[in-house]
Amino acid sequence: MPIGQVFQFDPSDEGIELIKAILYLDGFPMYTEMWNDQPPFSTAILAFWMEGFGKSIYSARLLTLCYSTILVWSFCQTLRIYLGNFIAIVGTLLLIISCNFLRLSVSVMIGLPSLAMVMLSVFTLALYKQNCDKQYSQLLIYISGVFLAISLQIKLFSAFIVPVIIFDILQFNFKKHFQRQLKWSLFFDATLWIIGFSTIYILIGILFNSLNYQELLKTHFNHSVKAAFSRGNSLKLTLSFLLQDFDYLLLAILAIKTIIQRKQWENTLPIIWLITGFIVLLNHRPVWYHHYLLLSIPLTWLASYGLTLSLDFFRQWRWSDRKNFSKITVSSLAGGLAILSILLIPVKLGVTIFENHEYVAQSQDNVQFVNMILKHKESTRWLFTDCPIYAFYSSLPIPPEIAVLSDIRIKSKTITPEQILAVVKTYHPEQVLLCKSKIIQSYLASYINQHYLKIYTNHLGSLYLVKEISPSKDLYLTK
Repeated sequence: MPIGQVFQFDPSDEGIELIKAILYLDGFPMYTEMWNDQPPFSTAILAFWMEGFGKSIYSARLLTLCYSTILVWSFCQTLRIYLGNFIAIVGTLLLIISCNFLRLSVSVMIGLPSLAMVMLSVFTLALYKQNCDKQYSQLLIYISGVFLAISLQIKLFSAFIVPVIIFDILQFNFKKHFQRQLKWSLFFDATLWIIGFSTIYILIGILFNSLNYQELLKTHFNHSVKAAFSRGNSLKLTLSFLLQDFDYLLLAILAIKTIIQRKQWENTLPIIWLITGFIVLLNHRPVWYHHYLLLSIPLTWLASYGLTLSLDFFRQWRWSDRKNFSKITVSSLAGGLAILSILLIPVKLGVTIFENHEYVAQSQDNVQFVNMILKHKESTRWLFTDCPIYAFYSSLPIPPEIAVLSDIRIKSKTITPEQILAVVKTYHPEQVLLCKSKIIQSYLASYINQHYLKIYTNHLGSLYLVKEISPSKDLYLTK
């Protein structure tokens, strides 16, 4: 992945996450001075990371790569416990080449870090099941709850996994204690998990003042958000998720059928996760491409189980024995799908390479904007923009009230035209860059034309410089 060559992998979220971390380092607290509709933990970690390793896009993306490594490692270890070493390696490869995984592994966004903590929680839960009779097993169940609490303090979209894990713990304990008739023991481990989850979640919330859900929940679930985004688009995108890796879907269907037929209830966690996540996305607005990770992880897990069904087929297969093709069995069907997945690997990698070339090529136009901003940096205290990634590259602050000027916030009218105009009048930014939202451009058109001069424009947007600056600010007067 061209970590240092691509200007932005995501046209919105990368810039938002980067500028939030910078403003947090500059002393603007979240949820008071800095508006923020996401949990705080990822922003705080990114801020401290860049403070130690540099405020560069390369540094920030390496942090995301660390999260991705944690996710890949914990996924592999979980499969190793459930399905064995060989399938764990193959299944991990399938996850890495799944749609958008490589891109999200280096994008400065919060979805993958959140799911990395979810996967750590699931892995710790698998260790608990494997060592349930040992003294430290209760510590493992507690740690599993801790990891999921951290996940939700990074991004709340993994909240539906909480009841999925609690149900899995209850199911496991019911099977373990059924013959002993220790009814009270059925709920002890689940309660311990909930205590670990709740304790850490509340502590992080108190530390970062994030227990006020006015910004965290209302922005995403109020009626205006549902009205602003089409349910039909969310439905189409959610359904398309399952077709992006259709070979995994076919293997997963085969795995689900086998698990249910054989009553292997210990393998139902990815099934419940996949079905629940699919239902949640069907009823959520808006749905973005990065939400696919909620489905691709359990889908790949089930596809890996499907690969185990093909092992007998490959062991018994003889090229000269045509009788093997005369009867379709579960093993032979799984073997055919496994071959299909192998053949699709270079295709998926080829698509990723092509997309990377496109990102690098598009970066040249973005850099031109940055160069224009930097020409006037010494005379600029504040930059107003709806694309904060330019502020990050330029090392210029933006008003903290508009650090998160996302599509959801604009279209849901969580921020009003009057509030946006008030921010411009209050901070009197020396430069204004409008490149994403036509709505904001319409809000500010009259004021911008009156007080600012357009100095650069291309297909990405327009850059404005203030017409008149007071000499007391030790700046200059533009022509």
